[in-house]
Amino acid sequence: MGYKGIRKLNKTVSNELKSFGIKRAFYDDEIGYCYFPSNSKISFKILEEDISDELFLEFIKDTFDYDVPNSFIISLLHEIGHHYTLDLIDEETNAFCEFEKMRIDEEMENATTEEEIKALNYQYFNLPDEIEATAWAVEYAETHPKKIKMMWNKMCNTLIEFCENNDIFSED
Repeated sequence: MGYKGIRKLNKTVSNELKSFGIKRAFYDDEIGYCYFPSNSKISFKILEEDISDELFLEFIKDTFDYDVPNSFIISLLHEIGHHYTLDLIDEETNAFCEFEKMRIDEEMENATTEEEIKALNYQYFNLPDEIEATAWAVEYAETHPKKIKMMWNKMCNTLIEFCENNDIFSED
């Protein structure tokens, strides 16, 4: 599907992430938030009422005692955190994380209760590569609130315009 204003949105977010060494950011509502280490790119989405997104914010509160003021920003920071913590994860641990992510994805397809879904999400969030990226994100957000506010202010209008132009969050 072609989105109206996608180039402007991608450019705006990319410009804000360049100072972190991220070469490009792009909107992808299929993939969602993802870091691509081979080319230092990040995909992102506009958060919706998704249980995994809600559980991620709950996990941050439970684990780091941090109340997330902006879920879009913390999710971007988490992906940037993968960029900064990549070297902390050795090959064996990375292989374990990849194996576990496949297992969790498979089990998630058959999960039916909220308890199962929460348990699987928390298993994912606690994987070594994921917890390192989240810890980096939370630490950065806590120690750079002015930078975070400036980033948000620069992206906010473009995000709202994109959502309005593409009927994202409309009450159909």
